[in-house]
Amino acid sequence: MFEKFKSHINKKYTTISVYVIITVAIIFALGFATTRIGIIFKTATDVLFYLLKIFTPVFIGVVIAYIIDPMVNFTEKLYSKSKIIRFKNQKKYRSLAVFSCIIGTITLIFVLVGLFIFSITKEIANIKLDQAIALITNYINSFSDSLSSFEGKLADLNIVKSNAIDQYISQLSTSLINGLKDFTNNLAGSTKHISSYASNIVFGLIIGIYLLLDKEDFKEYCDKFSRALFTDKMQNRIKNFWEDFNRIFSGYIRGQLLDSLFMCIVLSICLTIIGIKFGMLIGVLAGLCNLIPYFGPIVAFVGTILFGMLNGQYTQVIIAIVVLLIVQQIDGNIIGPKLLGKSVSLKPIFILVAVLIGSQIAGVLGMVLAVPVAGIIKLFIKRHIDERLRKKEAAEHEAAVSKE
Repeated sequence: MFEKFKSHINKKYTTISVYVIITVAIIFALGFATTRIGIIFKTATDVLFYLLKIFTPVFIGVVIAYIIDPMVNFTEKLYSKSKIIRFKNQKKYRSLAVFSCIIGTITLIFVLVGLFIFSITKEIANIKLDQAIALITNYINSFSDSLSSFEGKLADLNIVKSNAIDQYISQLSTSLINGLKDFTNNLAGSTKHISSYASNIVFGLIIGIYLLLDKEDFKEYCDKFSRALFTDKMQNRIKNFWEDFNRIFSGYIRGQLLDSLFMCIVLSICLTIIGIKFGMLIGVLAGLCNLIPYFGPIVAFVGTILFGMLNGQYTQVIIAIVVLLIVQQIDGNIIGPKLLGKSVSLKPIFILVAVLIGSQIAGVLGMVLAVPVAGIIKLFIKRHIDERLRKKEAAEHEAAVSKE
């Protein structure tokens, strides 16, 4: 009976009917999605953040392995060439190199953090609270008197109403107080999640160690997966993309980390020797902010001038500014280019635009990663344009030859 019914079916009209049903279903789904776009977007965002939260240790582990891998490779070569350390199994050189680099990096971080905490606590211990309050009060009174005098002159010239600046100052004070309250509330909320942060870092470190130990095995798995899933042409595209990504990201991120470490150490030592209060704090913050283009120098100069002026260190501030200018010139013209090389070749205007866009998308992390991402986008656009121009020139050449 089914065969008889099947013989009466027109395949052409059946195919058309299926296409019509699918089209109607798609239109209905799009219409439903349009009316529920807010709910769908919120649900998708919640799911994405939930997945990111779950895979945070994995992400941390990948970052740790990616950053430390060149150091591990270099150490492994040293151990394999050493006459003192000899192993029959070549993997043991890798294991020893991984644990040596991990322990060395953790030790360096603890030493730097310990020196930083020691310096800050020493500075705080030397502060006389009464003198600090009196100094800040004098600055506020002086600033208030200057504003009042300026307001009076503007009022005499009928440029601004006499109470306009007072209202502005009142609004500014309210904003500052509210901002301080929000900062303290956020800080208190962050301390509640310290155990979560610590566990993510610990598990991320463990994952990073296993990734470093089994690097070749993971590369082999990825290669097999790629060959099984993609065509040869797609494999070549993926390989070329990874090579470009690795060259730009590794060159920039690792170079920036070394440059930031250099600036942290040099600025902290220089400002401490000059005698600027909280010189260690300013140096460390400026060095960390050096991960974001142009932010490091701003933090260094503003922090030095602010803390120096508040403590009446006018001579030290002038000396510190000169030293900062020299250090920034050395870093910008010698140290930075040596560490970064030609990993990212972007004009300053594109760097600023990339940092601004990155800050809007992913905050501080977006600002740090904005430059290498922009470098990759620039590379792909340049290659696409060059390819189009090459094809256009080839077509024009063929047309010219055919006319002849």
